[in-house]
Amino acid sequence: MDDLIIDNENELDSISTKNWVTKSNELIESTYKLSLQEQRILLVMASKVQPSDETLKTYRFRARDFIEIIGNSKRTGFYSYLREIVNGLQTKVLTIKKDGKQRNYSWVITSIYEDNEGYITLQFHPELKGFFLELKDKFTSYQLENVVRLNSVYSIRIYELLKQYERIKKRKLTLMELRAFLGIEPTKYKQYGHFKSKVLLVAQNEVNNNTDISFMFNEIKTGRKVTSIEFIINSNSHQMIEVVLDESKQVEDKQLSLFDDLQILLSNLGISADKIEWLTKEFSEDQIRRNINYVLTRKDIKKRAGYAIKAIQLDYAQSIEDEIHEPELIIDPVEEAIREFIKDNVPKRRVKRIEHMPIYMLRQPAIKFFSKYVSEEEAIEIWDNRQDEIYNEISQQRKDKLITT
Repeated sequence: MDDLIIDNENELDSISTKNWVTKSNELIESTYKLSLQEQRILLVMASKVQPSDETLKTYRFRARDFIEIIGNSKRTGFYSYLREIVNGLQTKVLTIKKDGKQRNYSWVITSIYEDNEGYITLQFHPELKGFFLELKDKFTSYQLENVVRLNSVYSIRIYELLKQYERIKKRKLTLMELRAFLGIEPTKYKQYGHFKSKVLLVAQNEVNNNTDISFMFNEIKTGRKVTSIEFIINSNSHQMIEVVLDESKQVEDKQLSLFDDLQILLSNLGISADKIEWLTKEFSEDQIRRNINYVLTRKDIKKRAGYAIKAIQLDYAQSIEDEIHEPELIIDPVEEAIREFIKDNVPKRRVKRIEHMPIYMLRQPAIKFFSKYVSEEEAIEIWDNRQDEIYNEISQQRKDKLITT
């Protein structure tokens, strides 16, 4: 169906996966955390923005058309499900750091629901205009079909970050930078092995098989720790195959099949219908399935229903898997450099006498030492910002090495 340009609020916008999404690179590299469905909603809206637009327009969509794109993971009505997602999206914040300032923006300013008609009206916040319109340089464009096929929030963000550098063919990011771009909290995927399996390898599989680019990656280490990732980017030469079948029916049938399958498995464990509905609403398919399998392997459980619910909630199966693999922790190279420098300036054994060392005498040795981990400019900055902390820690540890009797 051809797209319609909306001039008044009663006309409808169609959704085409062939539309182009154009974003400023500043927006692509900004900090935000959204669910998969929230990202898809914003991507559909972005695909409607035209280069000739002077303002960010209001778009009116049929709810069913929207659900065909973003999916419906719950057995609720299309309309109520969409409204729930948009209501959540209106509370989410986009953070842009520039020139020493941090600016927070709302994503969506307008959302109108028409219950009887099954329509939804959406509009980007006007302050986001500079990220979508009048872009003369430093922007990235791609067709919507490349991202709506991705099923991980991290895959979408990694695709955009690499699409920026498609012509350059390479992009190197520290793990700290990559985690920040992806909106991953410090407490999540702390172990590199977990981060690699849950984020990098999932994104590699999805991007390589579903988009117009593919990538490989090299792990760059500082000492024994992986601290950066170098992505090798290639343009996919294969043609994207269009599915001619009724996509709406396929999506709906797949969702119903998935729900019925999980419902049977959970019911066989003795879990009540209301608890099954709650579990399938609150937790991902993967988390439910791995914990069902885990419970089935336990022969010592008498009340399997209650135990299964708790296992899914606390993800017992994943905890067991993490304990088995125990991958290396990701360590910030700056913190590792400071730790090793302090260690290098403290006696390894207890001693009777330690000569006092003024703080100024540590400056040059510290900068030289830090330069093995970071650039010289960063090494100087580390010392200037944290010299008192480092000196006090060295003094305290040296004092602890003194034999007092």
